[in-house]
Amino acid sequence: MKFYEIVVADAHGAERRLRVPSPTDVQAADAAAPLLKSGDSILSIRETPDDGLQRTDGPPSKTQAEELAPTTPGMAARRDAS
Repeated sequence: MKFYEIVVADAHGAERRLRVPSPTDVQAADAAAPLLKSGDSILSIRETPDDGLQRTDGPPSKTQAEELAPTTPGMAARRDAS
């Protein structure tokens, strides 16, 4: 797991920094999404070194498979009626 600093700005230009764990920078944006306020925009995403003392503002984002598993268990869980 890597750590990312995400700089966000509100509609008035006030910036704040969020730190999230994530395997990739794209998923870091997904991890930051629940932490954004209405009108916030992501300005930058950069990986930060892991010094062993990283504090984060939120958990890593779920993978697509984790999000869809409760509603679409997949073909392996389906029973064929034939």
